[in-house]
Amino acid sequence: MTQVQPDAPSHGAEPPEPVSRAALLNGRAHDKAGRLEAASVCYEQAAREAEQGEEREVLVEALRRLGVVRHRCEDTERGRELCAQSYREAVMLGDLLLAGEALNALAGFEFEAGQLAAARSGYINALALSGSSPALLGRIEQNLGIIDSVQGEHDGAFAHYRRALEAFRQIGDESGCALANHNLGVTASRRGDLEEAERSLTKSAALATQLGDYYLRGLCELHRAEVSHARQLYADALTRAESALETFDRLGDRRSISAAYRVIGKVLRDSGRLALSEDRLRIAMRLALECSWVLGQAEASRELGRLYQGTGRKQEALALFREAYDLFGRLAARVDLRDLSRRIDELES
Repeated sequence: MTQVQPDAPSHGAEPPEPVSRAALLNGRAHDKAGRLEAASVCYEQAAREAEQGEEREVLVEALRRLGVVRHRCEDTERGRELCAQSYREAVMLGDLLLAGEALNALAGFEFEAGQLAAARSGYINALALSGSSPALLGRIEQNLGIIDSVQGEHDGAFAHYRRALEAFRQIGDESGCALANHNLGVTASRRGDLEEAERSLTKSAALATQLGDYYLRGLCELHRAEVSHARQLYADALTRAESALETFDRLGDRRSISAAYRVIGKVLRDSGRLALSEDRLRIAMRLALECSWVLGQAEASRELGRLYQGTGRKQEALALFREAYDLFGRLAARVDLRDLSRRIDELES
C-alpha cells in the first residue's frame, strides 16, 4: 500500500505559531473583553505548554496575567502566588523587564488591600526595572498617579498621568492612551474642572469602544455619571451610572459593581429618593466588604453617613463617619480625612 507522506514545507514558509503563544494571545483577547474565566483557561494552557516546551518568556507572562485574572475573580491568594512565581521565573531568566512587570502586578494587589505604602514601594521598585520600556513605564506612572489621587495629591497624580500618556503615545499604545485619558478625566473631576473631565472621559470612552475594552468603557461611563452628579444633572447621572452597572454585571466585577451602586445611591439621595438611596448604598458597602476593598468601603460608608446626617439620624451617621475615617486613615487619604473630621466635629458639637 502506498503511504501518503505529508507535504514538505515550502521554502520560506513561516513555522506554525507555538501552542503556548496562541493560547496566550487568546487569553489576552478574552481578558480585554472581560471574559475572565475563559481568559484563565487560556492562560493556564499557555503556562502549561510553555513549561513543557521550555518557553520561559511565555511562561513568565502567562503566570503574571493568570495571577491578575485570578485576583479580579477574587482568588487573591492564588493571584499573589502566581505573580510571585512569575517574578522568580523572570529573575532566573535574567529578564529584568519581565521581573518589573511582575512587581508592578504584586504592588497592585497591595494597593487594593489598602496597603498604600507597600504599593508605592513596589511600584518604585518596578520602575527601577522598567528600563527603556515605555509600555511598562506608562503603566507604573499610572499606578503611582492613582495612589497620589487617593491621597489627595491631585497635582502629583496629574503629573504621573501626563508622563504615562506621553509614554503610551511614544509607542502608539492606544489602550494605554485610553486608560491615561480616563485617569486624567477622573483627576480633573476631583479638582473641580468638570469640562476637562468630560472631554478626557469622552475621549477615553471612544478609544475603549474602538478597542473593545468593555471594562474601561464602563469605568468611563461611571465617572461621567459623577461629573453629571456634580453638575446636578441627576437624570443624566442616573442613566450613566445604571449603564455602567449593567456592564459590570455582565463582566462579574464586584468591586466595580460596588462603585456603581455607590454612585447610584448618591444620585438617588441628592434627588430626594432616600429609601432607594439607602438600599443602594448598603449594597455598595456589603460588596466592598466582601471584596476586602478598603477604598470602596470607606467611600460607601461616608455616602451612607451623609444620607443619615441629612435625615436627622445623628448617631448612625456618626458611627459611619468614624468607620470611614478609620478606613481612609489606612489609605492616608488626607483630603478625605479632613472632610470626615469636619463632619464628625459638626455632629459631636
